[in-house]
Amino acid sequence: MDLSEKRVGRIVMAVMVALTVGMLGRAQHRPDIDPLELVRRAAANEIKAADSHVYYMFKDRDEEKGHSITKEVVQTPQGGLLRTIAINDKPLTPEQRAKDDQKLQKYANDPEARRKRKQATREEDQRESVMLTSLPDAFLYTYAGEQPGPNGSSLVHLTFKPNPKFNSPNHETMVYQGMQGDMLIDPRAARFAKIDGTLFKDVDFGWGILGRLYRGGKFIIEQKGVGGGHWEMVRQTLQFNGRILLVKPLTISSTETTYDFRPVPANITTAQVLELLYKSDEVVAENGGGVKAANKSHK
Repeated sequence: MDLSEKRVGRIVMAVMVALTVGMLGRAQHRPDIDPLELVRRAAANEIKAADSHVYYMFKDRDEEKGHSITKEVVQTPQGGLLRTIAINDKPLTPEQRAKDDQKLQKYANDPEARRKRKQATREEDQRESVMLTSLPDAFLYTYAGEQPGPNGSSLVHLTFKPNPKFNSPNHETMVYQGMQGDMLIDPRAARFAKIDGTLFKDVDFGWGILGRLYRGGKFIIEQKGVGGGHWEMVRQTLQFNGRILLVKPLTISSTETTYDFRPVPANITTAQVLELLYKSDEVVAENGGGVKAANKSHK
């Protein structure tokens, strides 16, 4: 090898080192990004969005232990109405269809039943609000780089681990004490695009008397914009094992996927909702008798 070849080799090596250092620097440090402040903004926006008076019609596929149910859902100010359109990605039998429609009609025309479900949903929203409000204080966050998001956006990648100074305000947030993981935040929208958390140790609820979740459990939540600046959850995966009251085994293994979002007017009537839901059969037929074709379009 002559001197010119050696010189070229040194130049190439120097460039590679510079690029590597540069990439590491960008992945580990962004002085214009405060991870904690970004999490605070995103958590506040999630809570604010829960009070939004924007409603959608969408499909919801819930899979648990190898069994799936796909439903068409219509949100309304009085609570959501839903109709099963497939079981294990296949259309319902005539008997299943008649039974499901009878149940839908009964619920749609029962104001008290809808009021109770709406109240239960409101209480669940309040618990979720506490979970979100606790996020900034529950963990210590570290900037870990960026990655491409939808529509040319850039998502900020943060890692998180428990904050030893955090005091859980309720049983639900106690799970944070044994959880670590990653999250992606859209800095422009200040919304959580993905949260991926894993239990690195067993977590007790109520000093271990009420229950325990075992190490290795995890959850993944993904969100995205569905139009008009509105975001919705599009995937949720839960994988947990544990015990309730230290006796009864607890196993949670489910994946919920939502897709095909279409806005509906806030003043939509019950009759109009039912009409929309009954049209789902036509969509299933157009997909060749199942929902697998529709599922492929959102994955």
